[in-house]
Amino acid sequence: MTAFKDINLQVGARLQITLQHSSKQAIYYTELIGYVDGEYLIIKTPMENGLSVQMQVDDPLILRILSGVDVVTMACRVKTIFRGPHYYMHLTFPTDIKSIALRGAIRAKVNLPVQVNGVDGAGVITDISVTGAGIVANQALGEPNQEVSISFEFPIKPTKQNAHIDTGVTIRSIQQMPSKKKDAPPRFAHGISFHDIDLTTQVMLLNLVYESMNRLN
Repeated sequence: MTAFKDINLQVGARLQITLQHSSKQAIYYTELIGYVDGEYLIIKTPMENGLSVQMQVDDPLILRILSGVDVVTMACRVKTIFRGPHYYMHLTFPTDIKSIALRGAIRAKVNLPVQVNGVDGAGVITDISVTGAGIVANQALGEPNQEVSISFEFPIKPTKQNAHIDTGVTIRSIQQMPSKKKDAPPRFAHGISFHDIDLTTQVMLLNLVYESMNRLN
């Protein structure tokens, strides 16, 4: 169990909120306004399509945030809702605080087309975490320890809008995959690590990982 004081939560921190709607989960993003230690958190009410997300007092929430090199998960409940013009909320002070090191973050299976700068043709991201990914392509994308730029997209729930990621990466490994059919063209598996991804993008990648894992459960 992680203590709240160890998180070093800062005003303006980007938060991911998981809200349970009946039998479905919905994920939103918002910012921390402040908190009173041991009493409550103050956050901006999440918005969707220009409208505030409908929540009720006592709704259970799961908050996720990146703190240093850790992903922190906290359980809260809606305590007070303040409507327009400012739209903010008080949440109960977090309980059941857990922290997972990013370096040990779980990878999720995905199937995302990816473009690599300077390389003709596209590859596919086959697994991903908040720190790196696996890419399969019909040609080697470079050499081990080489730095390249990649771009890819994935949908953000619940709005279904696409997050577009452009980032530098380092190729950590390259391996030619065995052919499943005779005379099939060669395919190459790459392990890559991301460079200096900003906090908002890391939170979106974390959401992608959780959603991909949930689809497999």
